[in-house]
Amino acid sequence: MRGCRVSVIARFNQPDNPRPPRRRRLRTIQTLPTLLTLGNLICGVAAIHFCMSAVLDPGTGPTFLRRGGMGSGLVENFLPTFVSISGLMIFVGMFFDGMDGRVARFAHRTSNFGGQLDSLADMVTFGLAPAVLMITVLTRLPKESELVLMPGRAIWVVGAVFTCCTALRLARFNVEHAEEPSDHTIFRGLPSPGAAAVVASLVILHQLLMISKLSGAALLANLLPYIVLACSLLMVSNVPYVHIANRYLKGRRPFEQFAMIVVALGVFLSHPAPVLVLFVCGYAASGPLAAGWARLHGRAPASRDHAAGAAGPREDSRNSASL
Repeated sequence: MRGCRVSVIARFNQPDNPRPPRRRRLRTIQTLPTLLTLGNLICGVAAIHFCMSAVLDPGTGPTFLRRGGMGSGLVENFLPTFVSISGLMIFVGMFFDGMDGRVARFAHRTSNFGGQLDSLADMVTFGLAPAVLMITVLTRLPKESELVLMPGRAIWVVGAVFTCCTALRLARFNVEHAEEPSDHTIFRGLPSPGAAAVVASLVILHQLLMISKLSGAALLANLLPYIVLACSLLMVSNVPYVHIANRYLKGRRPFEQFAMIVVALGVFLSHPAPVLVLFVCGYAASGPLAAGWARLHGRAPASRDHAAGAAGPREDSRNSASL
């Protein structure tokens, strides 16, 4: 009885506002993975910079580079404009995004700090930069290539929707997944780097068509905002997507599959822009097509447990492999 009385008294003597726990201070970070993540962020800033250069260039026009400025005819043929270089920066950011997680896992030094920093870098490179890239291209078109399928004022709204969907995807992954090893082969929704790659590849192809004065540039410009809007919705959807690196490139593979990869690389080197568009747009369309085919035949498109493990090649860059 006496012990109960003492415990009751002690309970009433406790302060109304208990002292909050001491905040944990971050004292050390992993150097190489962090530098790679910052490289991804710098690529996003560079992509936005080249978009600004496309608008402010006082030379031959708002989007054209002076010939000889790149020092290589081959590079200039593939990247003839400032916005083309901006699209390339997004792909370089994808490389850094994939490497930082692999280096961290190889060193067994994955951390919550790395995941949070990755999310911030991805928000710039795969969320903001593609939106700015699309807006720059569609608002600086020549007069003979004006948009007819979408009002000009709605373009920035599409860019804002794309950026918001990228942020929602990154936040959803951070909330749903703690630090855990993931060797999954299925993504839930279109990975944000994949959506950014669609925008960047289409812009690079559009610039080549416009510079070469080939047919199709105006049509591609008219379809671009709708494709961007579709990618935005796919990012926040539950449509399953195959993890290409884990499914087809990891481990030992049949000789025939390796030969097909070599042939694909050869075709890419000969016609880089069209092949790049076919690859990334095919990947973006593969999710809905595979899901529709599975439902048509009465099968689940992918198990919920497998599909829940991915937000794309950043979101999981510290916890899984990238696209």
